[in-house]
Amino acid sequence: MAVSIIRTAILYLLTVGAIRCMGKRQLGELEPSELVITLLISDLATLCMQDLETPLISSVIPIVTLVVLEIIVSFLTLKIPFFNRVLSGRYSVLIDDGVIMQKEMKKSRMTVGELMEELRQNGLMAVEDVKYCVLETDGKVSVIPKKSATQATLPLILISDGTPVSENLRRRKLTLDDLAGILRSRGVSSPDGVFLLYEIAGKYTCIRKEDQP
Repeated sequence: MAVSIIRTAILYLLTVGAIRCMGKRQLGELEPSELVITLLISDLATLCMQDLETPLISSVIPIVTLVVLEIIVSFLTLKIPFFNRVLSGRYSVLIDDGVIMQKEMKKSRMTVGELMEELRQNGLMAVEDVKYCVLETDGKVSVIPKKSATQATLPLILISDGTPVSENLRRRKLTLDDLAGILRSRGVSSPDGVFLLYEIAGKYTCIRKEDQP
């Protein structure tokens, strides 16, 4: 029993020390390579905790090796940009001066609903009020508003990636014919050609799909 407690305490301190050596305090701040090493370290530490027959050194050596490798890789990413691009990736601009970058959204596998949720969490309701929306390499979304952003009314999405949102149409008491009329007034023949259509205080904003004429 005492041996198990001592081994666990040693591995706990070693794991905490290893994470601290990586220079990050929160899981959300980890780059992809750092997250992988964190997961590997946790798995290695549990091996000796679960099996008392396994020598403690079997976990200590791999953990120390991973920490050293991470420090070396971190140094290389500072000195050689190529390593940084390969290991950490690049940020993606999802909105540029009020315009949704649809190709970047597809590449990042982010839906319209997720994008609008990020805007709401940052106190913005309309795409046109956003100067830049950036998906960072750690998965967080940075939203920079325009100085003129004043919208305070919650937007209602009527079409999301070519599909009418029936529930929201009913909330606005709009029929499919009404929706078709709104699209025709904006030079769009059908919902299939619409990436995003939303309404704020009676004003409709229509964003066409980039691959549509």
